Amino acid sequence: MKGKIKLKRFLEKSRDKSFLLLCHHNADPDSLGSAIAFARYLKSIGVKKIRIGVAQSVSSYAKRLLTFSPVPVEKNPLVEEDVVVIFDTSSIEQLEPIEIPEGKTVVLIDHHVEKERPIKAKIAVIDSSRTSTAEIVWELFKYFRFADEESVKVLLAGVVTDTANFRFANAKTFRAVSEMLERFPLQMGEIFQLVAPVNDENTDNAKRMAVLKACQRLEIRKFRRYVIAISRVSAYESYACKVFLQLGADIAIVGSEKNGVRISARAKESLVKKGLHLGKIMEKVGPIIGGSGGGHAGAAGANGKANLDKAIKLILKEIEKFLREVE
Repeated sequence: MKGKIKLKRFLEKSRDKSFLLLCHHNADPDSLGSAIAFARYLKSIGVKKIRIGVAQSVSSYAKRLLTFSPVPVEKNPLVEEDVVVIFDTSSIEQLEPIEIPEGKTVVLIDHHVEKERPIKAKIAVIDSSRTSTAEIVWELFKYFRFADEESVKVLLAGVVTDTANFRFANAKTFRAVSEMLERFPLQMGEIFQLVAPVNDENTDNAKRMAVLKACQRLEIRKFRRYVIAISRVSAYESYACKVFLQLGADIAIVGSEKNGVRISARAKESLVKKGLHLGKIMEKVGPIIGGSGGGHAGAAGANGKANLDKAIKLILKEIEKFLREVE
C-alpha cells in the first residue's frame, strides 16, 4: 500500500508531537471509527497530545462509537496541533468550517478516488480498491504490528456501514473482516448494535415528517424502464433516498436548501453492477453548488452554497447519459 512505509517512519520520529485526527461533515462510523482506532494506536506508541475533531456533527449511526475514544472528540476544533491526520475524505470542503493553517504536517488516509484538487498532504495513504477507510487503517495496523479489541470493534463498525451491511463488499473487504475476527473472536451482532442509529422521540418524529414531505413533493421521472425519484426536504435527505428505493425507485435524488445546499443520491445495486457511479457524478456537482461532492457508487452526496436546481439538472443529465449507454 503506497505511503505506509513513509507514514510508519514519520510516526516513529513524531512521538513528541501533538496530533489532531479530523473527520468529515456528519462523521460516519467509517471516518470516526478510523480516527478512534488511530488514536488508540498513537497512545500505544507514547504520543501524549491527541484530539479528534469532527466537522459540524457526528452522524446518529456513529454516536455509540464515541464511548471507545481514548481522547477528547470536539466539534469544529481550532487547529493548534503539529500534525493533522484526515480520515475518509480528500476534500477540504468536507472539513468546513475547520481551517488548517499553513505549516502543519498533513496526513491523508482515504479510500475514495483521488479528486483533481485533493488536500495537499505530506503523506497520503489512499486505496480506492478498498470499500472503507477502516480497511486501510487495519492494513496499516498489520504493518505497524498493532491491534487491540476496542480498535477492531470500531473498525468493523466502519466496514459494516460503508459497505451498506456488506452489500457493496468485495473480496478485500471480507479478507480484512476475517483477519480481524480471527484476531479477536467478536460477534458481528455486537457490531451491528454499535451502528444502530441513536435517536430520540423528537428525532423519529422529524424523520417521519421529512419523509412524508419528501413524498408530497416527489417528482417521478421515467427513463426507458428505469424510475428516478426526485424531491426536496429541509433535513434527512439520505433517509428519504433510502425510502424511495424501498418504494420501488431505481435511483433517488433528494436535495435541501436549508443552511446552504445538500444533495443525497442512492441507486439500486443492479445499476451499480452495470457501472453507475454516483460518487463520480457528485464530484462534478461540487463546483456548481460552490462546494464539494463525492461518495460511493451506490450512495453519494454533495454540500455547497447555492444552485440546487442547476445541480439536480446536471445529475439527471449524467444519469440519463449512463442509462443510454448501458442499454
